[in-house]
Amino acid sequence: MKSLRNTCLILGLLGLIPPMAVAQQAPAFILMDQEPHHHLTLQNEFVKVFKVEVAPGDSIIMHRHDGDTVAIAVGEQMVTVGYPDKPEVHQKNPDGQLRLQKSGYVHSTRVDPGTAYHTVAVELLHAQSNPRNLCAAVMAGLPLNCPDMPKSNSSAKYIEEPQFNSDQTHVQMVRVLPGQKMNFGDAMHFQLIVALDPALYGPSVGYGPSKKVNPGDFFWYEKGMTSLPFISMGTNEARFVEFDFNP
Repeated sequence: MKSLRNTCLILGLLGLIPPMAVAQQAPAFILMDQEPHHHLTLQNEFVKVFKVEVAPGDSIIMHRHDGDTVAIAVGEQMVTVGYPDKPEVHQKNPDGQLRLQKSGYVHSTRVDPGTAYHTVAVELLHAQSNPRNLCAAVMAGLPLNCPDMPKSNSSAKYIEEPQFNSDQTHVQMVRVLPGQKMNFGDAMHFQLIVALDPALYGPSVGYGPSKKVNPGDFFWYEKGMTSLPFISMGTNEARFVEFDFNP
């Protein structure tokens, strides 16, 4: 097979076979859906949501993203990222970091020994027009466009930190302060909520016990659904990532 590929390349350079025939010898990569560590847990009109957990020292094999994907680091990660056409990179992904992996992105990820790896990967099924960073470098190498934010006051229950925006999607980090709560569920938008910290979730007071939320848990809200509280516990804030989708 190697000899045949080399022959095709030589003949292609000499113009004796069409360039398309040479291109067809290039390696193919599996899709993210086929990568065994990516577990599809939600799919609808707007998103595919994958839970990704990898044991220390194990690897996510080389794969391709067919759609723009927001990777959310649940806990700090130490990894080596491999590429098909450039040197691999060893890097730290901080807890709560959001990274936009563009459509067509191809990579592998090797997890450092002794390091946990937990990611929620949100594939955006609609093409994103006019994408831009807000207050975080979700798209690496591009400038921030952080809007002027009102100063928080001592009575604030939560803090909203805009992360990313396009004509189709708005993403923000929400920090619910210790002992406080925030209602989510929005009559104007479809929403995805991804928890980053332990918390309690709904129902409204007096309508039954709240449910325990673990880091990496997520909730989908149809437009017009009844809002429910997200409640921090004890002395720690509770963070979640909120995706708002235009209908």
